[in-house]
Amino acid sequence: MNRPAWRVLVADDDPTARLLTQAALGGDDFALTLTDNGTDALAAFRQAPFDIALIDVEMPGLDGFEVCAAIRQSHGERFPLVLLSGRSDPVALERMRQLGASHLVKPVDWGSLGDYLRARLAAASP
Repeated sequence: MNRPAWRVLVADDDPTARLLTQAALGGDDFALTLTDNGTDALAAFRQAPFDIALIDVEMPGLDGFEVCAAIRQSHGERFPLVLLSGRSDPVALERMRQLGASHLVKPVDWGSLGDYLRARLAAASP
């Protein structure tokens, strides 16, 4: 028996990145909810259940750090969070560590994104 598709919240203000995410995660394994800002991402997260969140750090409204902090507050440390960013400065990396979020560096390797998310989901499973 096949498992249901993993529900993925995707938040990125770049329309090209959203299209590439759809292309990379297309198929039966993932069901995507796409948002283009942090405020809408958090609203979507509060309205529906998700298995993982893929969040851009720099967005209008709430930034990715703020969205992740709110998710951590409501869903705890085990919920898998993946932050996307071109930033690799010590301050950003420390903030990601404090939030317990994984970090994917932009530009994203779209060919391996699905496998990366599957591995994160497996690691978060009880």
